[in-house]
Amino acid sequence: MKFIKSVKFRLTAWYLIVILVLLGVFSASGYLLLSRNLHRSLDNALTVRAAELRTTFSIEQGHAIFAAQPTDLILIYNSQGDLFQRFGPSVELPGMEGAVQQALQGQDVFLTMKAAVGQEFRLYAIPFVPDPRSRLAIILGRSTSEIETVLDTFRYVLGVSGLTAILLAAFGGLFLATRVLKPVDRITRAAQEIGEHDLTRRIDVHGEDELGRLAGTLNGMIGRLEAAFERQRQFTADASHELRTPLAIMQAESTLALSKERSEAEYRKALELISQEISYMTAIIGKLLFLARSDAGKEPLTFERTNLKDLLTELAADIDVLARDKDLKFTLGAMEDLSVKGDSVKLRQLFLNIMQNAVRYTPNGGSIFASLTGKNGMAEVSITDTGIGIAPEHLPHLFERFYRVDKARSRAEGGAGLGLAIAKYIAGVHGGRIDVSSEAGKGSTFSVYLPLENSK
Repeated sequence: MKFIKSVKFRLTAWYLIVILVLLGVFSASGYLLLSRNLHRSLDNALTVRAAELRTTFSIEQGHAIFAAQPTDLILIYNSQGDLFQRFGPSVELPGMEGAVQQALQGQDVFLTMKAAVGQEFRLYAIPFVPDPRSRLAIILGRSTSEIETVLDTFRYVLGVSGLTAILLAAFGGLFLATRVLKPVDRITRAAQEIGEHDLTRRIDVHGEDELGRLAGTLNGMIGRLEAAFERQRQFTADASHELRTPLAIMQAESTLALSKERSEAEYRKALELISQEISYMTAIIGKLLFLARSDAGKEPLTFERTNLKDLLTELAADIDVLARDKDLKFTLGAMEDLSVKGDSVKLRQLFLNIMQNAVRYTPNGGSIFASLTGKNGMAEVSITDTGIGIAPEHLPHLFERFYRVDKARSRAEGGAGLGLAIAKYIAGVHGGRIDVSSEAGKGSTFSVYLPLENSK
């Protein structure tokens, strides 16, 4: 049953069907052509024999006389349609009246009749006029047994050769299908041996044919799965690490507070510290849920016309408050009146994450500058700071989840390394991108590009 459901069986079956159809067509064509040619040759032979009889035939004293004793079946009918003389084998051929009348009327007629004993004869009826006062009908006939013998032999040869060809085609088709699908079996076994914990293995690629491309495609898929599993493991490890630290702090602080009687101020201090850690954990969990919903395609988005100038102007008021707390100068530069098709809440979150990072990593007394311009159908939002900057080796990893240039400093500032990952996702679902240019010790510039809404 398993073999019947296999591709190997289906390929062999289709191969046999094609062979059967071709054999059937060629056999039928050959048989019909041979039969037609044999019967045509018999008709030609009867025509030639009839022409000979016309020249050697005569009537003397009411009897037909031939120059040589005929061996073929010859029936001679008088003008009334009555048989008055016959030569050759003694067979009864019923139903000759129509052919006899046609011959008496001067027409040559070919017909095939079956004798009473079952033997088939090919007959040729011709008129003969021995003198102006009389008319005869001569029917010349030959048995078709030789033709039937040849056709029977030909059918036997076709049957034997056809059966032999089918058997050879079946074994040959099975052999070819097995040989062709052997790489598929090798690919299948290799794929079965590759497990979740052994994604570094790859399928050997032989050649550049369809199976080679299939193996290459599977290798690419396994590579993507390996990268996805690696990201998942890294994500899980980073998330566990980020949540373990505040939990450890909360446990230590609560254990210390409960170890002996404390004053109200000490209890308040312990609770404030625990509250801060809870807030930090809540922020991390919220970002993790956002990224999880985004990966699953379940993060709700409401796309509508959004004026970036209004959004950035409103956001600048909130950022300005944070900047003044650190003695930073926040400035809005050129603000063109540009609109995009997007989710205003998510876009606000995108720019807020970048601006908060600018405030977080810019030392006291520094400055932050934001601008909005349009070019080549894209809105460009640039956010420049005079902060600590980013070394070149960190730039390729900047948007990875939980990646932080300075882990100790980020933790102290309240960062978890998820803000830029979220910003990149939001820019991507809006058809945009984020570019970064930075120099350590001199500051950074984040440029967000979003497609402008087509004006109507």
